[in-house]
Amino acid sequence: MYQLIATFLTFLFIPVLLRFKVRLSHTIAITAIMLALLSGIGINQILSIFTGVFLDPLSLDTILTVFMVSLVGGTMKHYGLLDRVVSAILQVIRSRKTVLMVIPSLIGMLTIPGGAVLSAPFVDDIGKDVGLIPPQRAAVNLIFRHIAMLVFPFSMVVLFVRSAMPGINIYVIIFYNLVFMVLLLTFAYFRYLRKVQEPSSEKNSLPGHLSRYLKDLAIYTSPIYVPVTLNAALGIPFSVAMLFSMLIIFYLSDREEFAWVLKKSAGWDTVLMIVSVLMIKDIILQMNSMLEVFDLVFNAAGSHLSLIGVFIATSVFFGFITGNMNAPLAITLPMLTRLSSSNGMNISQLHVFTYFLMISAFLGYYFSPLHLCQTFTLKVMKVTTGELYKTYGAYIFIALGLLVISTMTLLALA
Repeated sequence: MYQLIATFLTFLFIPVLLRFKVRLSHTIAITAIMLALLSGIGINQILSIFTGVFLDPLSLDTILTVFMVSLVGGTMKHYGLLDRVVSAILQVIRSRKTVLMVIPSLIGMLTIPGGAVLSAPFVDDIGKDVGLIPPQRAAVNLIFRHIAMLVFPFSMVVLFVRSAMPGINIYVIIFYNLVFMVLLLTFAYFRYLRKVQEPSSEKNSLPGHLSRYLKDLAIYTSPIYVPVTLNAALGIPFSVAMLFSMLIIFYLSDREEFAWVLKKSAGWDTVLMIVSVLMIKDIILQMNSMLEVFDLVFNAAGSHLSLIGVFIATSVFFGFITGNMNAPLAITLPMLTRLSSSNGMNISQLHVFTYFLMISAFLGYYFSPLHLCQTFTLKVMKVTTGELYKTYGAYIFIALGLLVISTMTLLALA
């Protein structure tokens, strides 16, 4: 019980640190250190966990990939490649409603510091053109910006889940996430965009120029889709496949001060965060007393619906108080590993529960007032937190309902 209380109090310290303007990466690192010191597992075990993070092939690939994604995002932003992508989209896609969905979704594929600020001005301007009020524009930017987080193979959270659960097929989880997002985004479209009237005067490309803009779109998005294709088709590790992205960017850019731009783009904060989260996950896996408490809870639950209740409460709570998606997964995935080994869970059920924990953590993080993307978006669009939450309304309950119903359906089929 001591370890459970220590973990709970350690994570409650996160919003306190964030309130005092401590960087999120530093906050998660401090949390990992505090948990290590309070876990009672011993200094030798802690040192073994720290070195193991860098020696485990999956963990190391995750760390390197997160670092490479920061380089790709930073260099694409610096050399104006993202601006060219957005310009091509605006010329190729006639519907402003579609553009409102596509631009934040595309920018969300890359780990770019302040990425929400990058997409928010586009959504704000186009949203004004089609008559969306500021809270609706903020909701649209946030909703569609976070699609990639759940379905893009080298998003940080997908990489973390792959590392934490090496026995699963991550593309199965991505497929489940994609189906969930399609259903949820369909509701979002009808709630926010269906009744939007397109402007009467559209500035679109002439038919003869359309092929040129399609070519631009294919070329300037290639640093994003090439590594995914290489990994899916040839099994090349993401950290290696991302090198091809850097070569493409080098070729497409003017190459002026390229080394300096790489240095400036290096996302050391993101690397620190993923290393810290991997450590938290491994520390919890060694906290046997706490995991035994969860064994008792799981055995008392007695049904899948009860298990879902325990998991969703834990995931949403820790996601909400931390404003981070990886932090609650660092707690719940070790719980799932323990449950799967003790209860003889088959691989299909393991995939379903991994999907469930991932979406649960996402919902807690997404609706958290500590969510940094939300903070940036509200600042750009001059909207209060209360106005945004009022605009969400039924969206919150639809998301939770879809998660529970989809999970129970998948478990029935597993």
